[in-house]
This record gives sequence, structure tokens and C-alpha cells, in this order.
Amino acid sequence: MPPCWAVTLVNRPRMRNLPPSLRRLLWLFGVLYVLYLVAGNVFLNTAALGQVNRKPEAFKAQWAWAWTAWPGQLHVHDLTLSGHVHRLLWSAHGTSAGGRIAVWPLLQRELRFVSVRVADISIDVQPTPVDHQPPPFRSDAWRITAEGVHTSSLRQIRWGRLVLDGDGSGEAGFTHQLRGGATQVFPSHIEMPAARLDYGHWPLLHDAKFSIRFAFDAFTHEHPPGWRKAARAHGHLTIESATMALALGASPKGTKALDTSTLAGHVSADLGFDGGSLLPGGTLQWNAPVAITDADGTQQRRRGQFDLDVQPQRMNVHVRVPPPVGADARGTKNQLQANLRVAGREVIPGPPYAAQLRRFSGNVEARWHFASLQWLAPLLASKPWLHLDGAGDIDAALKLDAGRVAPGSTLDIPHVALRAHVLDNVFAGDAHAHAEVAGNGQAAHIETVLDVDRFTVMPATSAAQVYLRGRKLKVTTQSAIDLTRQRDTLDAHLRFADAKVPDLRAYNHYLPGKSLEFLGGSGTLDADLHVNGHGDISNGKLRMRSQDARLALGVSRLSGQIDMNTDLALAQRGDGHSYDLDEFTLGLNGVRVEGRSDPPWWGRFTVKQGQLDWKRPMRLRGSVGMTMKDASLLLSLYADRSAFPKWIASVIDSGQATATAQVEVQKGDFVLDHLVAHNKRIDLFAHLRIRDGQPAGDLYARWGIFGLGVALADGKRHFHLLHAREWYQSQPDLIPPQATATP
Repeated sequence: MPPCWAVTLVNRPRMRNLPPSLRRLLWLFGVLYVLYLVAGNVFLNTAALGQVNRKPEAFKAQWAWAWTAWPGQLHVHDLTLSGHVHRLLWSAHGTSAGGRIAVWPLLQRELRFVSVRVADISIDVQPTPVDHQPPPFRSDAWRITAEGVHTSSLRQIRWGRLVLDGDGSGEAGFTHQLRGGATQVFPSHIEMPAARLDYGHWPLLHDAKFSIRFAFDAFTHEHPPGWRKAARAHGHLTIESATMALALGASPKGTKALDTSTLAGHVSADLGFDGGSLLPGGTLQWNAPVAITDADGTQQRRRGQFDLDVQPQRMNVHVRVPPPVGADARGTKNQLQANLRVAGREVIPGPPYAAQLRRFSGNVEARWHFASLQWLAPLLASKPWLHLDGAGDIDAALKLDAGRVAPGSTLDIPHVALRAHVLDNVFAGDAHAHAEVAGNGQAAHIETVLDVDRFTVMPATSAAQVYLRGRKLKVTTQSAIDLTRQRDTLDAHLRFADAKVPDLRAYNHYLPGKSLEFLGGSGTLDADLHVNGHGDISNGKLRMRSQDARLALGVSRLSGQIDMNTDLALAQRGDGHSYDLDEFTLGLNGVRVEGRSDPPWWGRFTVKQGQLDWKRPMRLRGSVGMTMKDASLLLSLYADRSAFPKWIASVIDSGQATATAQVEVQKGDFVLDHLVAHNKRIDLFAHLRIRDGQPAGDLYARWGIFGLGVALADGKRHFHLLHAREWYQSQPDLIPPQATATP
């Protein structure tokens, strides 16, 4: 309806009685009002959308038609607003909306909506991987304020897969500064007398009496970050609703862990919240049928109960899924009882989040069948190298005291599939696990023993290539009873003996190719390893033995018995693959060189102060000491003995020989440098490199006044008979002295 002065304009007798100046002023206002009606409504239904949607990637508005009867007053029909804020896409739709825009705040760069009413409103917020950044912040950026948005027909609120449906009413208000400025939510409320809450296809609540009153103190996108913005909220939530029953269990393949059934439950909540904490006196109760299906298809029906009681200094939590009436509680699976006390009332705690575990005290007793035990892996170690896979039963009786596992706590898993990633290998087998608190006082710790009757080892990159089979693998772990430190204090002890190595060639990916590799044979492996929480071996021993090993050393083909012992200690180089060799010994017995009729040969090799990079191929450096039946094998790497002068052949076999050298083994290369060997008649000095199976280097042999030098390169030998010693001393080193120094 037009204002009263507009009516006066058409009441001409009265107009004649007015002073001329007032008549002219009223006529001017009337003309301006008519012009506003025409121009304002034409603008709203033509050019306004173009002005509003200048940046549709950030904000967009659409409506079917709109009208205005007075400056600042606005009515739109079939309205849709949408936008993109950081990683959220939002939209709101109403069949009609009307309100007033305050004029004076426009002079202060504020667009303020007053008394807005919306009909049939639906709101949708969806996450997106695209982060839409606002323009750089400016203190004079425009501010948008809605002092009160009212609706008596709230239809739906959708956030991701969470959907709240129902006929409700509500009021909300907010203020937000553009260009990434602060946002504040004024006291608001939502009432729904018969709501339905779904998460995807799961009906969480139905026929719910839902009421929430809330407000948010000022926040920005960066502060507080993420979900911690909820700590700026304060208000009150009440729910009285039917809720879904639960169906828990597993199919025979262990693929079904959680579902819902048509059985009815009930949830009741009366919770006040302020600054990330619940207010004293709040309660939450959930009671519903629980249908439990075992892997064999057997189904059991129970009644589950969850109670939360907020006290001034703590929160009490009770959870119970009892065994069937009349059943033996000791022998019945799928039962749970927990009575916990949570210090404080915070539900949105600050970092460090692990420290929140110290708030928990009480006891938990559970006998439950899980479709998968993979969820245990991140609880065991900071880097999940120890996995418990597949379906399994857990029988636990835990006592907690301020986040510490108390004496008397036990946990048993009768059968579980174990996988342990160690040194880029995977140990796999079926295990039985038992955990308890061992020790007293400051020495108290959680000790877990996993016994594996049969196990296999395979490369982490190829699960089909099994190169070790064994029995009686024992994994013992120790960790702190303080749950906040358990993952970071885990130390494991892995032991087995006489595991079968069907084919030694499986280990060739650690060796330098044709320069040194296995050609065949089988053997056994013993291990005694200590593994830290990152899955790295902190120290340990390995022993491999074979009675029928065949290997290639350059152009030589050897067969015989090997006995290899390795003492490892993790180096302080931080990559998890570098080790200091406390001692590495290799024993060779009954060795024969193919194509020769020499009697069996033996040798003992010891590497001390060595460095080992356990990669593929591995890299080994260090000083090696050698004791051998004779020096014939070393000489044969340069040439067949028939190629040497006769005096060499007569003294090379003269008794036991000892030697020292610097050794380096890496991709394609086997190097012995600064080699000094001697027996009671002859001295040998050598630089030897075997690269891709081809030996090369320099040799100097001395017997009394006789000396001989041999240069080997590209398969050709050049003998130095004159000035052999001077010639050898002029040859360069293959390994610089600093290359073998221990860091």
C-alpha cells in the first residue's frame, strides 16, 4: 500500500489548501516514488542479477521475480543463493523471502538485512577439494550482517552426507566481513518437532524432537583452524528420538563390520555447551537393540546401553553390551562393559591430542569378534610396521589410571594373521597374542608376546616370491604403560632359528650382480633382531648356513659350505637402512673351483668397523681380515696358475695364509684394496676390482729376492718382471683411505 502522503496527492481539494511550497514538495516526492516503483522493480527483475553475480565463482544469486514498494524493502520469490568459501560449497533455497535493507549502514560499508523472513528453506553444504581463496584482507572491506533471519518452514539442512529433514522453525543471525574477515553468529535457534537425521543410507534419528540454541564468538578461517572453531560455540541441545538399532559382525570373509537394522532404539540428550566444554548437569542416553552376526552366520540379539553424565569436575561414561540372559559370561563372545571417568568437561581439547588419554580412568572388559583387526596397527607403533590382519577375537580386561594401563590388565587374541615389515621384507603367519603389564613401579611396562608356529618371508615388493619358510617365530614387544607414550616407546624382539632358505639365489638382489652372486644351493637362517617403533632394526644378529652353496666371484665358479654371521647396530645416519657392523664373519669350507682338480679349500673372513647400507643392492664397506688354507684363490682371480712362473706355483700352496684388506661392495662392484697377504714363504700385495663380473687390478708377489707384478685389465694380463715393486707402488688406490673411515 502506498504511503499516506501519496494518497494526499490525489486528494486535490486538500492539496489546494496547502501552501504552494508544500504542494510542490509533495508532488516531487510523489513523482520520485513513482519513479522508484518503476525503476526499482524493473531493476530487480532485469539488471540486478548481473550486478550481484559479478563473481559467480565466489557468490551467486538467482530468483524468479522480485518486487519492492519502498527503498530498502525487498521481496523475492524462488530464491537460491550459493557460494564457494575455501573448501566448502554452500547453497540455500527458499520459495520466498522478504526483508529490509538498512540504509544508513551502507554509508559505513555494511550491508545489513533486518527482519528477514524466508519460506520453505533448504540449506546444503558440501566439501570440495578445491580451495577458493578470498582476496587479500582489507580492514575497510564490506561487512554483511543479518540481524535476524526467521522461518517457520525449515525443510532440510544437509552437510556432506549428513541430512536433517523435517518441518521446523528457526531464527539465525550473523555478521561477516568480506575478504577473509571475521565471522560471528548471533544467538540463534532451530526447533523441529518431528525430525529425521540420516547419514548416507543410515537412518540415525527418526521422529525426533530436536531443539538447539547456539551462538558463535568471532572467528576467521585460520583462527581457530578447522573443526576447532566449534570451541567458539555456546548453547544448548535437546534431543528425544527413536534411533537405529545396530547390526555388528562379519561375513565369512570378514567384509561386513557395521550395518543397521529395522529394530528400534531410543536416544535422549540434554546437553549445554560453552567454549568446547559440556556444562554440568548434561546427560546423554542411548539404548538400542544390537544384532551381532559371527563369521559363521550365527546371529545374536542383545541390548546396548551408552550413558554420559556431566559432573562439575568430570564426565562419567558407561557402555554395556551384556551377554544373553542365562548365558555363561565367561564363554560368550561379543560382550562389552566399560566404566570410565574422564577428567574435566572438555570435548574439543587442544593439542597435544595424545595427552588427552591421561584424562581417562576406569576399566574395560570385552570379549568381541572383529571382522578386521587392522585398526590395531596404528595403536602399536608410531610407524605401522607390525600389522594384525583379518578377523579375530579379542578378550581384554583393562584397567586405566589417568591414561596408564594398570597392573592386572590383560589382552588375548587367540588367532590373528600377523605381518611384520622389517628390512624391506614381510614376515607373515598366523599368531597367538598375549599382552599384560609386567614389572613394578618405574619398571612397569606392557609386554606383548606373539607366537607364530609357521611363517614365511617375502620381499615387500613381491608377495608371491617366498624365499624363507620357518617355524617358531616369536615377536616380543615392550612399550610404556602410559598410553600417550606407548607408540613412541615400542621396542620389539624378533627371534627364529633354522628357517629354510629353499634357493639362495633369492638373495641376489642384495649382491653386486655378476661380480658376486649365488648360482644355487639352499640353506638355513637364524635371526635375533631388536626392532624399534619405526620398524628399523636397532641391533641384531643374523646367521646363514649352507652345505651346498654355489656362487660366482668374478669369472671363478665356486661351490662348498658357507657359514655367515652378522652383528648389526643401527647407525646414526637417520635413513633406517644404515648399520654399523660390529662384526661380520664368513666361513667357507670344502670349497672347490669349477674346472680345477685342486683339493678343497677353506677360508675365514672377518669384517670389523664396517658400514652396511641394507638396500637393493646392499653397500658394504670396512676392513677385512682373512685366514685361508693358502693364497691360491686370491691368485686365481688374476690368472690361472699355469700362466705364472713356476716359482709362484711352488710357493703359493705353502701353508696357511693370512691377509688384510679394505673391502667395498656396491652395485656391480666387488673391491679388495690395500690387500696384504702372506704365508711362510710368499707375500702378496694387490688392488682388485670385479665390475660386472670382470676382474681388473694390480698384483705384486714377492718370494725372497724374486718379485712379480701382474696388471689385469679388459681380460688381458701384463706381467712385470723387472722393477715389479716400484711399478706396483706407483699404481693408484681403488678405495681412498677416507672412504673407509667410520663417520
